[in-house]
Amino acid sequence: MKILDWFRNFFGDKEVVYLNEKIANLSTRIAIEEFAINIAINLIAGSISKCEFQTYLGGKKTKGDEYYLWNIEPNKNQNSTEFIQEIISKLLYENECLVIEHNGNLIIADTFNQKEYAVVENIFENITRKDFTFPRKYRMSEVLYFKYNNKNIKRLFSNLMSNYNDLLELAIKKYKRSGGRKGTVELETIMQGDETKKKQIEDMFLYKFKNYFEAENAVINIPKGVKYEEKNGEGSRKSTSDMVDIQNLIKEAFQRAAQAFKIPPALLMGDVAGIEDVTSNYLTFSIDPIVDLLSEEVNRKRYGKINYLKDSFLKIDTTCIKHIDIFSIAEKIDKLISSGMYSIDGLLEKVGDTPLDTEWSVKHWITKNYSEITKLDQEGGDKDE
Repeated sequence: MKILDWFRNFFGDKEVVYLNEKIANLSTRIAIEEFAINIAINLIAGSISKCEFQTYLGGKKTKGDEYYLWNIEPNKNQNSTEFIQEIISKLLYENECLVIEHNGNLIIADTFNQKEYAVVENIFENITRKDFTFPRKYRMSEVLYFKYNNKNIKRLFSNLMSNYNDLLELAIKKYKRSGGRKGTVELETIMQGDETKKKQIEDMFLYKFKNYFEAENAVINIPKGVKYEEKNGEGSRKSTSDMVDIQNLIKEAFQRAAQAFKIPPALLMGDVAGIEDVTSNYLTFSIDPIVDLLSEEVNRKRYGKINYLKDSFLKIDTTCIKHIDIFSIAEKIDKLISSGMYSIDGLLEKVGDTPLDTEWSVKHWITKNYSEITKLDQEGGDKDE
């Protein structure tokens, strides 16, 4: 596209266009899109950053260097919360995220170039972070490369919202007009004469009347030969329906952003009704697929096939996302222990408390209500029971 064509598309067919007016409309449009997208992304990023990245060796949960790397300090300049939030934000906003290991630190790339191949490993080069460019090339097996979708959600969302943005601009303009001040001006013939008079008229309309209308309290000096009459009436008052139209269009933007990132719209809008069901859907359809994407990439690159098949892997525990009130789930805790589902120490970790680490607290207990009937008979239980 030629630069002249670009300017024509940007400014339209008007002979005179005020740049601040065009930029104001454009910035309003972008601000609503960005706000809705950022709210959605921050919700997902904040949720996943609360997860515990559990490490297993030979089927047993362990806490070593890998655990510390993902849960405490991935690199010298970030803690794990900042690190995970940046990964998720880049992944959702840019549709991809590259993480490399450098001197034992996990580094998120700001920019990079990827050479894609069909049957051999892709190559990553020109990788930058802040003011540093990594000199070497990296093969796909040497990096953690996360890709969220086949198409950029932000671009699709912007295209979807284009018509809504036009409606929103119309609603905002209508709202502004409904509260604007209007009037008529009559000019005597003498005021329409020479260039000096024309300059006075231009100055009056461009500056004096503008300041007069924008000021909360003001007076204006009207030259001789000019008659101004105010035309404000009932129709110029701002109506509630005008504001509702704007609110509904903004709400529509949030609902579309929620659908784009598979978040229940009620959760993104802050509604608390039926929050349990909403949160469950949010974890199932929005969080779990992203968590699976992260864990699969980490396991295939940092653990490998041999270790994974020997039960050495990384697991992201999403149960940490929901706040647990131990008093509200006391009966459920009893059932989990009495059925042998969890040990006492296991449940203490789940609710964020310190495990007892005793011989009896690590055991799994089961009541006779859950025992096999044949075992009860063998133990001499009453058959009538």
